[in-house]
Parts: sequence; structure tokens; C-alpha cells
Amino acid sequence: MAERVFAMPDLGEGLEEGEIVAWLVAEGDEVALNHPIVEVETAKATVEIPSPFAGRVVTLHGAAGDAIPVGAPLVTFAVEGPAKPAPERGDAEPEPAGVRPAPPAIAPRPTGGGTATPPVRKLAKELGVDIRTVEGSGPGGRVTEADVRRAAGAAAPAPGIDPIRREIAATLSRQAAIPQVTTFRTVDCTELQIFRKELGVSPLPVLLAALCRTIERHPLTNARWAEDRLETRGMINVGIAADTERGLVVPVLRDAAGKGIAALASEIKRLAEGARAGKLALEDIAPVATIAVSNTGSYGSEAGTPLLSPGTGVTLAFGVINDRALVVDGRVEARPAATFSLTFDHRVLDGAAAGRALTDLVAILQSAERLQDLPG
Repeated sequence: MAERVFAMPDLGEGLEEGEIVAWLVAEGDEVALNHPIVEVETAKATVEIPSPFAGRVVTLHGAAGDAIPVGAPLVTFAVEGPAKPAPERGDAEPEPAGVRPAPPAIAPRPTGGGTATPPVRKLAKELGVDIRTVEGSGPGGRVTEADVRRAAGAAAPAPGIDPIRREIAATLSRQAAIPQVTTFRTVDCTELQIFRKELGVSPLPVLLAALCRTIERHPLTNARWAEDRLETRGMINVGIAADTERGLVVPVLRDAAGKGIAALASEIKRLAEGARAGKLALEDIAPVATIAVSNTGSYGSEAGTPLLSPGTGVTLAFGVINDRALVVDGRVEARPAATFSLTFDHRVLDGAAAGRALTDLVAILQSAERLQDLPG
């Protein structure tokens, strides 16, 4: 038997740590590959993390309420087979996601101070407060935002401003620094409405199928600027913006091009329900989206200028579908229409390239023949 250490994985969107909500296994338990081992809370959701190994649980590095940094030990397993020898310099073998060479165990939490959620810990760090010295007033002695601010002598935030909103603000502020431009198109949705009603789905899964077809012809819409180079991606992972009580959450629909419209509709429903309930699987938030879609029409908006989601070069928003006066064959007719807004990273795409991609997407959505050609 060899010991392997599983570290706290990267839970997406720049989060630095996760709080242990509950262990789903105990030391000494035998677990199978992908068996759920722990519930972890982030600023956006509570996720179940599966085991990367089949074997015996040796050590649980932390207790419920502990905040574990990304990359720090989470669980030590005993697995079949000898331990791997250290690789020669230059011959390092990549470890499974979340796995690190065994570092020393986390030091016990000092006495004094209650537990706190990751956003509250982050606030304490920003305000220079040692959270271990703060007496918590929350349930079970949990340290609240008000406790941290009181310890720092800082004023309480305005009503309605919470740690989740600050996390969203920080993410959007980083994204706003990217040189991004938005282009618009009015789309005649007559054929789209007929087609999606025949299938019994909302417009969104049809749009995703058409978007995947468009990306095949315009691969830069699925690319991003990474530091000093252009990075293209083969798989299409679509970030689906969801409005929840916790704020804006963007779960990721993996390999959208490999799914038909019915499967896309099922995945969208599952992700939306999970986001609103604050219960998403690790694989629903950890992968980086390669392109993002926002249905601003779901709350009645006609148009908007969406910001780019982390890791993407393009975000597409579409507004509410309602009757508008359109010119058809030289006549003005009332037809169902929507405004599409495509925001793009100007380092990745020029305006002409983005405009051509949007034009091709619109052409699919306005054609009964091309809609029928999409994978069902």
C-alpha cells in the first residue's frame, strides 16, 4: 500500500479556499473511485468533491468549519501499489487534478475565534484582522462579517451588500480591465419559435446548438488571450449565467458540441436548478468556460452589454423575444424578434471577425432548413 495525498482542488473563478461543510467519509473507510468524500462551501455554491482514488481513508485534514486553501492537503489515502519514485529533473509526470506530493499536515487551529465562511475570512484578511482572535456571534460561535468589521473598527456595509456581492464585484472588476467590445444584431425569431415549440424546449438549447455549429466555422470565438499568447480550445464548454439568491453564478455545460438539443435542454435545467439551490457538482463549476451565454430576456430585458466571463474571449447575450416591426420583402410586419449582443475580447477577435461570426449564427437561427439540420 502507498499513501497518496489529495489536495483541495481549484473550485473555479479565482476562489482561493473552500470551507468544509461535512465529511461524507471517516478515517479508516474504504472508498471507491469517484465516491463523494466531502461537502465544501465556496462563495458561490456548496459542492460534493469525489474521491480521485480507490482505497482507504488514512487522514482527514480538517474538520467541519475549517477553511482549506486550494492546494493544501484535504485527504490522505492508502492505495494499492508502491509509491512512485521521485521523477528525474525535467521528467515530471503530471498528477491527477487536485493531487500534490505529500506536504506536512495542516497545523491545528489555535484556540480562540470561531469558524467562518471563506468570504468572511477573505474580508478579515483585507482588513488586517487575525480571525483566530475574533469572538463569533453567529450560530455555533461562527464569526460573521459584522464581527470582523467590529474587530477592525470598520463601518458596516450598506444594507444588501454582502460577501457574495463583493466576490462578484471583484471578479467583474478584473474582467472589466480586458479590452472588450460589444456588437449587436436584431434577429427575426419566427423560425426559431416554430422550431423550438415543435421540440418542446426553450430557445436556449437551440441557441447553444447553433452556437456550436458557428464555432466550427469561427474557432476564434472559442479562444482566449492567455498572458502573452492566443490560446485555442477544441472542446466547447459553455458558461450559462444564472441569477440566484446567492448572486450571479455561472455553471459550465461541458462539451456542448457533443450533445444534441434535447441533451442540452436537460443539462441547462439541471445546472440552473443546482445553481439556484446552491448545490452544484465540482465538475459543474471547476472547468473553465470557453464561451459564455446570458439569457437577459429571462427577466424581461431587451438588450445589454455583457462582460466577459473568466477564461472566455466571447460572451453572447440575447434579450426577450417579443413582437417588433420588421421589414420583410419590402413590407413592414409584426414578427417575433430579439436583440443579440456579442461581447468579445479585442485581443482575440477583430470587429470584422466577430461580426461575421454573429452574422453566421443569426443566419442559422433565421433559417428553417438550417435549424432542422442541428443535432436533436
